[in-house]
Amino acid sequence: MKQTHLMYGLVTGIVMIVIYLVLYISGLAFKPGMQYISYIPMLIGLILNANAYAKANDGFVTFGNVFSSCFKACALITILLLVWSFISTFIFPEMMDKGMEMARQSMSDRGMSDDKIEQSMEWTRKYFKLFMVAGVIFGTMFWGAILSLIAAAIPKKKGPNPNMGM
Repeated sequence: MKQTHLMYGLVTGIVMIVIYLVLYISGLAFKPGMQYISYIPMLIGLILNANAYAKANDGFVTFGNVFSSCFKACALITILLLVWSFISTFIFPEMMDKGMEMARQSMSDRGMSDDKIEQSMEWTRKYFKLFMVAGVIFGTMFWGAILSLIAAAIPKKKGPNPNMGM
């Protein structure tokens, strides 16, 4: 079967990184809900990959084949976003401080005591990179799986290639 996930995963990952960069530079990255904006190009990229994969294989694909191709693209996107996350902590060292301040405000809004907030902040500061890695991997792969299911349902499928069994 012809594969398309490498190109679409790479392009989609780069587009998502550019969107993250624009959101950060514009000051919108830390506004509530803005982190979900980048999932729009992810969905579009996965749909384009699903259609390209079906077309590259003359429509002789199954839902599982298309989902697999989309999920592989999602894995590549996750790797790119993970690399970007580490690079961005060096380019924008104040990003961690802004994130920590948002977390502090959120805990305060929920009525946590100052002692609990300080304890949580110290713990988060200590394990920030671990939380970042886990967040990127699990967040991107979770949403990627859901969006891959949506994308895999879109292209027309003829089923498995009948010539492959010979």
